Amino acid sequence: MRYQADVRVVAYRYDGSFAGFLCCVFESFTQREIPSLIAAPETEQLVLFEMRDIPTETEKARRVATGLKRLGMTVYERVTVGFLSCAEEKDLILLRFIRLCFAQGGQAAQMLGHTQVAQAFALERAVNNEICRMIELLRFEEKDGMLGAQIHPQNRVLPMLRAHFCSRLPDDDFLIYDATHKEALLRRNGQVQFLRMERYEASAEPEELAWQTLWKRFFKALTIEERRNEKLQTQHVPLRYRQDMPEMRKDILQT
Repeated sequence: MRYQADVRVVAYRYDGSFAGFLCCVFESFTQREIPSLIAAPETEQLVLFEMRDIPTETEKARRVATGLKRLGMTVYERVTVGFLSCAEEKDLILLRFIRLCFAQGGQAAQMLGHTQVAQAFALERAVNNEICRMIELLRFEEKDGMLGAQIHPQNRVLPMLRAHFCSRLPDDDFLIYDATHKEALLRRNGQVQFLRMERYEASAEPEELAWQTLWKRFFKALTIEERRNEKLQTQHVPLRYRQDMPEMRKDILQT
């Protein structure tokens, strides 16, 4: 691949998949250019310059993925995890990072003083931090003979939650619904799949609601009112996570 490139007044439009993004990387190297914008289908932005559709082609995606792996797992994981971010211009940040690593080698990923490296690292760190928060704060409930949970993440973290919960719950069927992005991770009869869903209905089973009430009472019993620190609590459990945590919800009986 050739590494020198000019910034062009052109936008790449792709299907939003990781393979599609890798095809955008392939196009960038082939045309020796860096686009001004890379747009997924959900991107709503007025573009005043040429829009080029980049088709997803398996062989091109495979070639780029193989090249990334040769640069080392640090580079590969930074790209794959960073791609789950919903930050603005995420695709363009990762493209510039990839081009830098191909030009200077995998060790470029350690150059955190470099703007392009720092931006890609920030994407990866934000996604990983949210994944850790979700693992800690996600609450399952009994629903329709399986375990169900609803989350409101900023990033598309479901692919990274798959391995953890499949390992922790090897004998259970479960569904984790991402209400932000209308996606769900479903594990049933040992098979895992990702689905599009419009909404998640909370459990209305009396036994489950009784357990949630008991959990709320236990949580309240452990609270030392004189030592309550709302600011510190918000740092550890941001407000946007609380709507999915029974012990934090006000719609569950507290007495």
